[in-house]
Amino acid sequence: MSFPEFERMLGAVLPSSCQTSLTLTETPATHDMLTRMLEQAILLGERQHTRLTQIHAPRSLFPELGATFGHVPVADSGDAVVRLVFEPHGLAAA
Repeated sequence: MSFPEFERMLGAVLPSSCQTSLTLTETPATHDMLTRMLEQAILLGERQHTRLTQIHAPRSLFPELGATFGHVPVADSGDAVVRLVFEPHGLAAA
């Protein structure tokens, strides 16, 4: 998946009034590309008043990815997909 395709997908799902998940079945080719996508997801989410709250990524493909990315927890997806979970600001407090 190209970076412009990823940005279009993000733009299509955000903002949302409820918890929203975006699943990438085509994993990024490199750790650098994944990092760039995650940074963009955080930035676009904040602009749309929707926080990125969870990242699920395959540890087998990205072992250098830590337990968190910025303020977002990272879990092992267990498969070859990347899942990003977004919540509107204030949803978790409700």
